[in-house]
Amino acid sequence: DRCFKTGYHGRTGIFEFMPVNQSMRALLLKNPDSTSIREYALAYGMKTLRDDGFEKVAAGLTSVEEVLRVTNIE
Repeated sequence: DRCFKTGYHGRTGIFEFMPVNQSMRALLLKNPDSTSIREYALAYGMKTLRDDGFEKVAAGLTSVEEVLRVTNIE
């Protein structure tokens, strides 16, 4: 009853992480648009909210439906 028959109770955070190295710093100093930043970050190891969410799905901490519900289409 506490989990509304979902099998999950409580909250689990999902996080986005963008490592900033020297190349990223140089890019940011050029004042690029957000698409350029995102493309560069993804190419160099950025973990998106959806990536982190799906890792938590694989670990059994949440469901695919919940990750899709709380993340925007990328």
